Amino acid sequence: MATEYDSLFRKVLIHGYVHDEGAAMLGGISGHAGLFGTANDLMKLMQMYLQKGSYGSKQYIKPEVLDICTAYQFPDEKNRRGIGFDKKDFDPNIKNGPSLASEKSFGRSGFTGTFTWIDPELNLVYVVLSNRVYPTRLNNKISALNTRTEIGNHIIKSIREGIQVKYFVNQ
Repeated sequence: MATEYDSLFRKVLIHGYVHDEGAAMLGGISGHAGLFGTANDLMKLMQMYLQKGSYGSKQYIKPEVLDICTAYQFPDEKNRRGIGFDKKDFDPNIKNGPSLASEKSFGRSGFTGTFTWIDPELNLVYVVLSNRVYPTRLNNKISALNTRTEIGNHIIKSIREGIQVKYFVNQ
């Protein structure tokens, strides 16, 4: 699926290659440019994080490492960042994660519209794969409407109210 028509840097429709310009200059691989994969693969990775680094009866990451990475690193400065993860902002008006999620929750958002959030207290993982930048990066509705975090709020509300959530996977 096409990501965006890049009218400035590559001057082509980006398709089948990393969207991030910095990663593209490095041959398509760079630690700063987020995660790339299918919804199924991202769910497995996020489930491993939820399970403290364990997946399929194998320990890939030590639980204490994940505890450090998913904790607020500079809470005294009101910095919401973990190591490689985002945490809920200290200002409730900033909607970078589901407002109904616990303080232990963490996640990651992507410039192109991807989003994942994990809440250990609710045993919850969700992944949203969307394309905010097609046909152009000027489209900011998904962020302006807090669509990705509101999906999480609806899931959390349903869990708390005992409502069965119906979902679909588009493959």
